[in-house]
Amino acid sequence: MQREGFEIIVDKTWEDLPLDQLFDTSIDPDTGLPYYDIHEMYTQIEMGSLDYFMLRVRALVDGHELGSSYVGGFLYEDASEVLRDGTAEDLIWEAIAEAKKEARRLVGSLSKVVDTAAV
Repeated sequence: MQREGFEIIVDKTWEDLPLDQLFDTSIDPDTGLPYYDIHEMYTQIEMGSLDYFMLRVRALVDGHELGSSYVGGFLYEDASEVLRDGTAEDLIWEAIAEAKKEARRLVGSLSKVVDTAAV
């Protein structure tokens, strides 16, 4: 997709951060059960009922990456939900902001090279 002159690529990849680093496994004093059953979550991931992933967005110009943004630790029944719940949009705007900053920096640097280079 194109946004503000940038080619935007949104992709997901597997997450390797252990679930117990993201979810509270302590015991609920009212129920005597863990707040999150990590073992069950892993079972659901292995069965394909839950998708555990990182989301990455890249902003490119002419195939050159100028900005990116990523967040990990997503656990969804349907990974495509990140495209509808605003998560991907937030990352797209972060990547574009970074790409604009990098583009401004490069314009200054490249103009010096082009001006002094024998073309």
